Formats: sequence, structure tokens, C-alpha cells
Amino acid sequence: MSSISRNTIWSFFSIVGVQFINILTNVVLARILSPETFGILGMAIVFAGFAFVVQEAGLNSYLIFKKGEIQKVISTTFWLNIIFSFILAGILHFSSGAIVNFYNNKQVITILNFICIGILVGSIGSTHRALLIKNNQFKDITKIDILAEVVSSIAAILLALYTNGLLAVSAKYVFRPLIQSLLVFNYSRHRIKFKIYIEELKELILYSGNVLGSQLLMYMNNNVDFFLVGRFLGDKILGIYTLAFQWGALARYYLSGAVMRVVFPEVSRQQDDPSKLKGMYLNVISKLAFITLPICFGLALVAHEFIYVLYGEKWMDVVPILQLLLLAGGISSVSVVGGPVLRGMGRPDLEMKLSVFSFISFTALVLAGVKHGLLAVAIAECCRVVLIETTRLWLIRKYLGVPVRAVFKQLMPTVQSLVLMIIVLYGINLLAIEVNVLILFVLKIAIGVAAYIAGSFIFNKSQSKWILNYVKKKQAA
Repeated sequence: MSSISRNTIWSFFSIVGVQFINILTNVVLARILSPETFGILGMAIVFAGFAFVVQEAGLNSYLIFKKGEIQKVISTTFWLNIIFSFILAGILHFSSGAIVNFYNNKQVITILNFICIGILVGSIGSTHRALLIKNNQFKDITKIDILAEVVSSIAAILLALYTNGLLAVSAKYVFRPLIQSLLVFNYSRHRIKFKIYIEELKELILYSGNVLGSQLLMYMNNNVDFFLVGRFLGDKILGIYTLAFQWGALARYYLSGAVMRVVFPEVSRQQDDPSKLKGMYLNVISKLAFITLPICFGLALVAHEFIYVLYGEKWMDVVPILQLLLLAGGISSVSVVGGPVLRGMGRPDLEMKLSVFSFISFTALVLAGVKHGLLAVAIAECCRVVLIETTRLWLIRKYLGVPVRAVFKQLMPTVQSLVLMIIVLYGINLLAIEVNVLILFVLKIAIGVAAYIAGSFIFNKSQSKWILNYVKKKQAA
């Protein structure tokens, strides 16, 4: 098995494992707490997320990209991460009053204060976490993340049962980074000098500035809808949108995110070999599509039963929003991998320009849609995805030299299998079978999976063979 496949699997286990625990926790919390509580959390995260982006993708990106001797970069990045985190936490804390006034909701400040603590403790392990990624230690990252998520989830549920909802949804943003920072030093034992090396700053800031700018703009793209929905439609509607977005983003951020974490350092190592990069890109998107598209489109077709079974009748307004966001998430889950490819080629500026374009266009679309309700906001997200991912595909064609025709050729077998699954599930919906909703939910999933597997053996033999070979190897091991 190739290094990229092995590391992708561990990265996948890390992100998907964490999100699986997170989703189970949210299901429990959603049955205990109200949509308003989740809406208040969404209001706080819109602003606090800027600090998370800086810690995850800012200065650390250069450390991952850098070749050769990196000891000076490690020390410089470590201290800059801590300094910037103190600044960001301070800005967030002293801006909390303005944020409360903006939303006209005093409860937001409780969550913001806890998040500030989490930002500070998370900064201590941020650089060493980047070193684990650089060294392909995704197995170790998986262990750290799973343990941190389990402990923080247990704390959240206990607080929801015995204290109040705001403390429950805030707890994870303190416990999770604290545990991650404590554990990361056990797997990355790099010595830190008490010094910032000025000679490293210029190149570090130049590269990281482009990446950070791109990631911040991307974050704004992904949160301007939360910002405007919370401001104009209130905490309950934002709570509904937050739940829909969590599942709609399943493939884009969690499944594709697992691959993107591996692709970036892999492309950085092979940045001087365009032919290998082309093959890698096509191979990655074909495998991503094979996994993410049936999940997104299948879940959209069983959304009514899914929400009723997991969350209960009080959350049924989520269904039409979830269906639209799943369609958008499915499309972008395949093409979004072009972002780390461009960064790994040393062109983070292209991704930043695309993010600027995306932010401006999406803000205009959401502003036009929010006055017409939540469904119009979801439609705006679908329009943004089509516009931006088409542009990203054009950039890949221009700078990596991958023809659009080659991309569609790679995806066509998966699309054919997907169409068969959609026809079968849509047919079941038309039959309007009157049985227990749980039985119907399980029945639809089983039939949908069977239809997709059958379609894959007919239309997509290469990916079917890849899955079968992987299963055989794991059984043999």
C-alpha cells in the first residue's frame, strides 16, 4: 500500500472517528437541549472560528511545506503561535460585548469566554501537531484526537444532564484542545529554543500569509451564512441551520478533509514532478467521489426518516435544508481537494484569490436570500458551490495541466453507479410505503447500499476492485 493511501486511511479514521463521536454526542445533546442552545453556540463559533483557523492553517502551513533543516522554523513557529493565540483570545474576549449587542443575545458571552480559554491551551501543542502531519504520523494523530473527543464528549453530556446547556456545548472547546496539547508532546519530541529567528520570518510570513489569507477567506465563505442567519432570523432558526449544515458538510469537511490533510504534505514533497501530481490528483478525486457521492445523495433521499429517527419530531424543519446542503456538499467534496494541491505546488495565492471571489459572491447571494427564509439561504449555498468549484477546476486545468475531460472520465463510472442508486431510492419514495419509520429508514439504507454496490460492479469495476483488494489485505493481516 502506498504511503498516501496508508496515511489517508489513518487521517480518515481520525477525522471520521472524531466526527462520529461528535455526532453521537450532538444527537444526545439535541434530545436534551433545545434548538436555541445550538443556535447560540453557532453565533459564538462564527467569531471564535477565526482563531481556530489561525492555529490550524496559519504559521503551521510553512512548517509542513519547508524542506531541509527546520529547527529554527520549529522554534519560531512555536512562539509565534502562542503570541498570536494570546492576541486572538484577547481580541475575542474584549469584543464579546459587541458580539452580544450584534446578536442581541447575552448568553453568547458564556460560550465565548470558554472558547478563549481553549484557544490559549490549544496554542501550546499547535506546532508539534503540525510536525506530526509533516512526518506522516497520522496514526498518532488519530489516537490523540479520538481520546480528546471521547473525554470532552463525556464532559459535555454530564454537564448537560446536571448543570445547563450553555456549559455543555462550551465544555468541548476547553477539554478537547487541553487534552490534545498534553498528548501531542508524547509523540513529537522536538526541542524548542527560547528564541524567534528573525531570518526565518520573511519567508515564513510570506508563505503563511497567503495560506492564512486563503483559509480565513474560506472560513468567512463557510460562515457568512451562519453570521447572517443568526443576525436576521434568530437563534432557533440558526440552530436548525447548524444541524443541517453539520450533516451537509459531512463529506466536504470530514471525509474530504481527511484526504486533504494527507495530500498537502504529499504534494509538497513531489512538487517538482508534475506528471506524478497529475496522476495523484486524478486518483484521489476518483476515490473520493466513489466514497462521498453515494453518502451525500443517499442521505438526502432518506433525510426525512433520518432526522425523525435520530433527533425527533421537533427537528423536522431541518429536512429540506439538509437535502440541499447535502447536494452542495457532495459536489464540493470531490473538487475541494484541488486547494491543497495548489498550495503544495507553492501557489497558495491562487487559492486566496479564489477565496476572495467566493466570499464576495456568496455574501451577495446570502444577503439576497436571507430575507426570503432559510430555504433561500440553502439555495444560495448550492449556487456558490457550483460557481466556485467550476472555477477551481479551471485553475487545476491551467496550473496542473489536468484536462477537464480527464476529470469527468475519472468520475463517470461513479456517477453511473450513483444514478442507479438514486432511481431505486426515488422509486421507493414514490411508493409511499406505510410502515414504521425506523423500519422504513433501515430498509431504504439497505436497498440504497445494495443498488450502489450493484452499480459499482457493473459500471465502476476499478474502484470495486480497489475496495475488494483492500479488504482482502486487511483480512490477511
